[in-house]
Amino acid sequence: MSQASDNCTDPSGGKSDASPSGPGSKPKDYAVLSPELHKRIAARAYELASRRNLAPGRELEDWLEAERQIEFGTPRNTPPDNPSGAVKTNANE
Repeated sequence: MSQASDNCTDPSGGKSDASPSGPGSKPKDYAVLSPELHKRIAARAYELASRRNLAPGRELEDWLEAERQIEFGTPRNTPPDNPSGAVKTNANE
């Protein structure tokens, strides 16, 4: 029986700065929000939670929905017969 695996050690002592993007590289931090954006998302998430009487357990869902709404706007209910959302008037029919 070989004991080669028992003799393997980490030469860095577990203190390597290697990352999946390469040694010495640090991944970009996409989660950084400006204080103003964070405040707007938090306020919208609270509004969403308030609609369900602040029942616990859906905080992350509220936050992610608030982020989506802040970034892309509140979703509209577009009728199936008008998928483009264009407003039809006598002038543009």
